[in-house]
Amino acid sequence: MDILYVHPAKQEVDARYDKFRSSPPYPFIPVGVVGFVNMLRAEGYQVRGLNLPVELLQRPTFSLSQWLRSQRIQPKLVLIDLHWYEHSFGALSVAQAVKETLSDAVVVIGGLTTSYYGEEILADFPYVDYAVRGDAEEPLRQLAAQVVGKGSSQVGDIPNLIRRPGSGPKAEQNLGFYFADSAMLDSLDFVSMDWLSNQRAYAGLQYSGAGLVTLEKPKFFSHWLTVGRGCVFDCIYCGGGKESHSELAGRNGYVMRSPEGVVEDVARLAKEGFQQVNLSLDIATYPAKWWRAFFKQLRDREIRIGIYNEFFQLPSNDFIDEMCRTADLAHTEVAISPLSGDEEVRRTNGKYYTNERFLRMLETLKKYEVPIFIYFSLNLPGETPQTFKKTLQLADQIGKTYPHDLLRMLNPCHTLDPMSPMSRRPDSFGMNVQFNTFRDYYDYCKGTGWEPRRVVRGQHRGFEMASRPTRIIEQMAQIWDVFAQAQQFRCFPVPRGW
Repeated sequence: MDILYVHPAKQEVDARYDKFRSSPPYPFIPVGVVGFVNMLRAEGYQVRGLNLPVELLQRPTFSLSQWLRSQRIQPKLVLIDLHWYEHSFGALSVAQAVKETLSDAVVVIGGLTTSYYGEEILADFPYVDYAVRGDAEEPLRQLAAQVVGKGSSQVGDIPNLIRRPGSGPKAEQNLGFYFADSAMLDSLDFVSMDWLSNQRAYAGLQYSGAGLVTLEKPKFFSHWLTVGRGCVFDCIYCGGGKESHSELAGRNGYVMRSPEGVVEDVARLAKEGFQQVNLSLDIATYPAKWWRAFFKQLRDREIRIGIYNEFFQLPSNDFIDEMCRTADLAHTEVAISPLSGDEEVRRTNGKYYTNERFLRMLETLKKYEVPIFIYFSLNLPGETPQTFKKTLQLADQIGKTYPHDLLRMLNPCHTLDPMSPMSRRPDSFGMNVQFNTFRDYYDYCKGTGWEPRRVVRGQHRGFEMASRPTRIIEQMAQIWDVFAQAQQFRCFPVPRGW
């Protein structure tokens, strides 16, 4: 093993899920990791990967430190993703364990959260050696050559790399800049996972749809697949919108893979026995030429597989027709996020459609018997006890008109995303913001990894509406819980974890 990749949990590195009631461990690996790990393998490096929450869920006494010490050849380079803020504490806990066990190993973190807070992380956490801002392929290629191989370039010349230039804590980004274009993305292998420990258990965990998912004996298998990068929207609650990608990764809108390249990957997954592919971006927002070619090529090659797609806005009827003609609907699910039953609240938060259009679209999905997952959001700006009544009305209407066996519904609370418009411009939304630094997110994750005896929904979310105290969110959550319990379809209570 030359290089080790570790996906952290939200919780500490030695979390005991068998002893305590945890908040979600967030076990999904960022989709881009698959591509750069396989790129490094193609360069000749021996790379292994651990999904720490999966390891801990399967073997509660698993110790990363002991596992590292047991390896015949220990890694020289350790990669840890810190993409989503929910891993802020867990990723640094892994980094500390690695450094305390393998003092000579070079520890690197990357991802969107790292991209925003990289300098602060290096200044405050000495057991991280480097951080990568933005796309990681070329930076990791050059860094691996330096650390593991015999690279000729200097660390100070590696693009996107954040480092400590001297002996002090101050950190800065190198001047060189890199971002992946469509051709680069198409050249990467986003499918092979044989480098990951417990890869089949993880493939079962990724399946989205009806039925109980277990790590021990997964019934169906799915794979999150990169179809592009970036975004064309700026939903106010999301830290991965167009403006964030522009500032952190240097891209404007989508960088799309070719439909031919994605079809090749889907063909591999179907051949390997996967029942479902999860698309990393909403291809319904791609140009119609792209998704028409994608679906046609799948049909022409008689590739039949379930598709999980999250609709960022409402899809056209033509898109739904093409998808349903092509996909294995028994293993298909689409996610839709109206956020609120109040149209003004929905529009404020970045979803631009009326209830009438939304319900009309559901009629089209119902005609094809497509499983759907509806997401509301309890605590976004604008949602009040008055507007919440409209959310309940819309949820009730959906439940009365959509087949119960094809419907799932959830109404969680949002936590403040770094770099989201809510975070950047709180005054525009009448908000008070509590999370401003990486340490704020680190402390939030450390304090919310395990559920306390009494949970107040809406608490510890990094923001509060000036006109809507947290106790109002808890009251709304209790009303939703009563509604959810009364439904005949799978309607979940407001989560008590973070």
